[in-house]
Amino acid sequence: MSLFPLSPVLKNMALYGTSIVLMKGVSLFMLPYIANHISQYELGRLELLATFAMILSVVLGFSLHEALYRFAGAEQDPYKKRKITAQIFTLTMIVGAVSLPIIWIISPFFNEFKPEYATTIELELLLMPLAFEGMIAVVLASLRMQDKAQLFFYLTTGRALLQAILTVIVLQQGYGVTAILLAGFISAVIQIIALVYIQMNENLKVENTSYVFSKDIAQLCLPYCFPLMLSGLIAFGLNGFERWVLAENTSFNDIALYAVALKFSLALTLLMQPFCMWWMPKRFDYLHAKGNKLTAQITESSLVLLCSLTILVSYLAPVLIDWLMPITYQSAKHIAVALIIVSAIKELNELINIGVLAKKKTNALLWINGVATIIGVALIIMLTPIYGVSGVLVSLIIAQLLRVIATFILSQRYHNLPYSMGKLVVIFLITTISIALSLSGYSTLLHLVIAAASTATLVVFAFQLSLITFPKKEQTGKHYDE
Repeated sequence: MSLFPLSPVLKNMALYGTSIVLMKGVSLFMLPYIANHISQYELGRLELLATFAMILSVVLGFSLHEALYRFAGAEQDPYKKRKITAQIFTLTMIVGAVSLPIIWIISPFFNEFKPEYATTIELELLLMPLAFEGMIAVVLASLRMQDKAQLFFYLTTGRALLQAILTVIVLQQGYGVTAILLAGFISAVIQIIALVYIQMNENLKVENTSYVFSKDIAQLCLPYCFPLMLSGLIAFGLNGFERWVLAENTSFNDIALYAVALKFSLALTLLMQPFCMWWMPKRFDYLHAKGNKLTAQITESSLVLLCSLTILVSYLAPVLIDWLMPITYQSAKHIAVALIIVSAIKELNELINIGVLAKKKTNALLWINGVATIIGVALIIMLTPIYGVSGVLVSLIIAQLLRVIATFILSQRYHNLPYSMGKLVVIFLITTISIALSLSGYSTLLHLVIAAASTATLVVFAFQLSLITFPKKEQTGKHYDE
């Protein structure tokens, strides 16, 4: 008998949450250690390299995992579901085979363009694993759709722990940015090999070969994915471009401060992942099989969760920066709170866009993201030379607010969900007041007490307003292995 009996949904959410915290949070967990072993200048340079990798991963991933959710996720027949997965996996391998030599060839040219940012070997170590970014995302998404949370946990946690261990080893030996990138390269390659082996075995259950190509599925996926990929690329203007503008108008030291604040704001995204990893692949199934009302109720619960975590992280991030980071990074505390607000608005956008995606109106998201990015980039370019980091923060908040408002209006127009808008306004108001209080100069103890009181107040109001719905044991859909 299990000591802590949990429903399958809660067990999977716990495993997914731990996986994502370790997979995406390794940079946050390692940040204090890295900051104490390399200079602030080098940390700023490392952040710019990570930003460059981020934009390339969007292009090479091509959002094919979203196609997997949409086309395989909606398929009820286990054999057809597996076949679509195999076909999309083959597409990702073709992208990887084409991208790998291109990355190898163009890396020296990038180095010549901005030699102070990175050496050729640093670029190659950083970018080569990205050729298979789409494959990684698709196979991991497939494991989530099959509810193979334990295997997902081993694959993602293994990579994260290996990267962390290798990073500690190379920094202890006195090496710098190049060695940190080498640690990431080795861990990524090992994960790629494992994922390819797993998916090839799955493909053999569909055909007599491990590669299953379909012209029809390619023609179906590419028009669906291209706007999503382009949306992600456009979103770089609000999540990466600002660091390049800072590099041109300030210094690597300022970018390091911004990077530290950004890493601590990442805690909000990580804490939301247990729910999102369960809900994102399931929401279309809920919408079609269980109806608008339940889908809206679970979305409202997700918004309560988001607001609660936003309050907690807004209070805890400055305290952790004060405790963990060298004294030269203390000015990152208020930057972190602003970036937490930006992260919360971005998470909100992902939670309320279900209507647009359910109607396959990805072109609409492209237009929304495009307009918001143009406004944000224009503000960043105008305000950053005058106000520095503060100009960036104001620009990001304005652009993200415009984006989420437009997404909500359009999503409701395409597929109206019965949200309790008046009740949600109360929750958002409590959240806003709580975050404002976090900026006051209280002692650490009083700061933490107010954090607990603010979060408890919001949760009590949410219960009183019936905004929290717990998901029941799932009965829709079938596993591959059935």
